[in-house]
This record gives sequence, structure tokens and C-alpha cells, in this order.
Amino acid sequence: TRDHIEDLVAKGAFGSDKNKSRCRLCELNGASNAFYSISDRIATDLSTSPNVKLETVSAIAGHACLPIPPPKKAKREEVLAVAVISSRIVDDDQLRWLMVKRPSEGLLAGQWEFPNVEVWTSAKADGKKEKKEKAKSKAAIEVPIIDPTKRSKALDSFISGILDEPNAKKKRKQFKDAPITHIFSHVCHTMWIEYNHLDEDIALNKRWKLENGREAGWMSEDDMKDVGITSGVHKILAKVKIM
Repeated sequence: TRDHIEDLVAKGAFGSDKNKSRCRLCELNGASNAFYSISDRIATDLSTSPNVKLETVSAIAGHACLPIPPPKKAKREEVLAVAVISSRIVDDDQLRWLMVKRPSEGLLAGQWEFPNVEVWTSAKADGKKEKKEKAKSKAAIEVPIIDPTKRSKALDSFISGILDEPNAKKKRKQFKDAPITHIFSHVCHTMWIEYNHLDEDIALNKRWKLENGREAGWMSEDDMKDVGITSGVHKILAKVKIM
């Protein structure tokens, strides 16, 4: 409303009265001047670049003449199945957690995390209809609920490359309440947690190399502080500890 806009102006939302610095919409006849500027810019750009699409020229002209940032692209959505496994190493009474190190390139390169597998991503979503809808709109992507059996099988396969067969296939408790969501600048992780505590001592070194070149290890919470785990790992650990 007009009163709301005036209130924002009074609070300096569109520039400082003291310094006489306002955006072009706040100037006298600002809206009409901006409209004519956009129209002139579109006409000029189309005359010099006739093969450029009208919507592209319009977008460039609009953002050049108005103090409005371009719309952000929708975040990529990924559904992860996460295995949280705790145990105690022989001759060490401190509770430790199975961790793996991320690849040296890409998102969170070189960071330590709980073993996890991607079971769905919007980047690989199938169906022409879904792709057309995403192209027309930047609305939030609908994230599916992946079948729990599928999530567990994917984790079994991944953990078999980390632990020996008996321990890798031991049944994990699935957290059936709402998953944990963790948002990065360009991707959102929806994480479904499965937990198991191995009662017997694990006669393994604290760190070892996997066949794929990544590193795995058992870490105490003090170890996690030393390597600097991410806030996403903190979220998972906090949830498991209250269960």
C-alpha cells in the first residue's frame, strides 16, 4: 500500500534522505522514467541484435533499469541415505563413529562425513513433462519419498566396501520421522538416517584406505573437532544422540 511504501522510504529502505541518494524509482516521475528507459533499451537492443529473443532482451533491459536482482535458479535437490554406525575399538573405551572422507574435488571436497549414498536427484529427474514444468517455473521442486528398502539396499552396497561383510550387512534402525534437511547455496540435501551400534569391539585401525581411493576411519567427537566436520554432520549426530 501507499502508506507501507512511504514507511519504507522514511526508514531509508530506498536510499538516504540525508544524502539525497535514492534509487531511480524514488525520484520524481521515477516509475514512468524507468518504463521509458526500458522501452528504449529494448528497441535499441532489438535493432542492433535482431536474432536475440525478445524475452532475453526484455530481461536484460528490465534489470539494467530497475534495482531488482535477477531471479535465482531453483536449488538442486538430492535425497541421501545416511548410515550412522558407532562402536568401540579394541583397547579404547571411547565411543567412535564410522566416517568417510569426501573426494578431493566437488562439493565439500576433502570433508569427513557419515557414509551416505544419493538415491535421488532433481538433476536426473525423468519425464518430459517434469522438465517442461521446471523450465517454465522456478517454483520449489517436489522431493519424493524414496522407498526405505531401496535406501537400505543402496547403503548395504556402499558400506560393504568399507566394513567386512558381517558388520556391513547388520540391520540398521531407520529413523521414520521427518528427514534432516541441510541447505547449501545451490543444493539442498534431504537426509534419511539409519543407525546401528556394533556391540563387539572392532579390531581396525582408526584410518584406512578404501578401494576407490577414499579414506575411512573411526572417529571420536574430539577427532571430529580436530578435522572440522560440517554443520550437516553435526545435525545428524545431534539427532542420533537423542534417540
